[in-house]
Amino acid sequence: MKIPRPHRPVRSTVLAIAVGINLFVAMLTILAAYGGTFNPDTRVIMAMIAMTFPAMLLLGMIVMTADLFFDRRLALIIAGGWLISIQPILSFSPLHILGHSLSEQEKERSFTLLTYNILHYCDFRGENPELEANATMSYILSTDADIVNLQEAGPELTCPGRLNMMESGAVTTGDYWHMKQSQLDSLYARYPYRVINRDNQLSVYSKYPVTPVRIHIPPKDHNVMECFRLDIKGQTVHLINVHLKSIGLTDADKALYKQTFRNVPDSKQELRSEINDVKSQLLSKLAVAFRDRAAQANTVKNVIDSIGGPFIVAGDFNDIPDCYAVRRILSADGMNDAYADAAFGPAITYHGDRFYFRIDHVLYRGPFKSIDIERGGIYSSDHNPLLTTFLFDKDLRLQPESAP
Repeated sequence: MKIPRPHRPVRSTVLAIAVGINLFVAMLTILAAYGGTFNPDTRVIMAMIAMTFPAMLLLGMIVMTADLFFDRRLALIIAGGWLISIQPILSFSPLHILGHSLSEQEKERSFTLLTYNILHYCDFRGENPELEANATMSYILSTDADIVNLQEAGPELTCPGRLNMMESGAVTTGDYWHMKQSQLDSLYARYPYRVINRDNQLSVYSKYPVTPVRIHIPPKDHNVMECFRLDIKGQTVHLINVHLKSIGLTDADKALYKQTFRNVPDSKQELRSEINDVKSQLLSKLAVAFRDRAAQANTVKNVIDSIGGPFIVAGDFNDIPDCYAVRRILSADGMNDAYADAAFGPAITYHGDRFYFRIDHVLYRGPFKSIDIERGGIYSSDHNPLLTTFLFDKDLRLQPESAP
């Protein structure tokens, strides 16, 4: 009779633990991937779990790497979780390796849109006396985008060197982060069509004719969206500039968030205290923001459905890819995600206070397609901009561009 080797029961126990870890990570990955399908009004915890999706993917990679050394068969569990989550994965990190180089004929059928939360033209990095001009404005001009879609474009009392505003809402020079008259002259010469709303600070500068469109917005949401009608090469395209509900963290909340990820509590009592603080200060505000954004997304979808036709919804969503708000707007007939359609790899568009997420989005529908989208590598705002190139359908009859 063959006597089992002593190490086999130990290996079996370790294998069982490894299987459990892999199943746990795979299930969490799936939950995070589809957390945005649940309405925050009824399942707000799922919206919070969805925010962990990037971390779950990273954890899955670490576990799979360990599997390859311990037992390669276990890697199939993580791979299965990824396969089930493939659509959210490709929304988070698209794999369009080959870029689209426009031919001369295609350039005539294309247009570009820059969306950017500019932090009131402040410089998030702080004062730099060596700067010769406003960094944010310099970047905007360097893109030469056909349409510039801005959030937080108005003055802010907490921003040093507050910018003066004329009655029209136009930007002026002054002691404001090196804003130069030459920059403003270039801006106004390049974009003859401008709609600047002083109240909600959502602005559009355009090379194409643009007019504001009155839409029904609940009173509490008056500062989160604005609708515009654009005439792009003879095609009517509606644009909704959005700045959805932010979490609204105070300086104390941000300090708590940083401390939570930086320090290890010295005792169980201190750990319980930190957990209670996180629940009361952070999670409660997250829950309110998720629910408010869900309602705001419903408003955006209703506007799209009521007006009809080609649409672009762009701006600061204050939420991640495949969240409920993004999914809700995408549920409008024919809407697409420009980043998912044209990008390669993941991106971060918010980098302030150690919150590293892509919360700026460009959604669209119409006789055009997103063929390229770039995240701007400028850090003068706490957001990074997104520059999208759209290409009209080949069989569409377009009008030649004319001077205003």
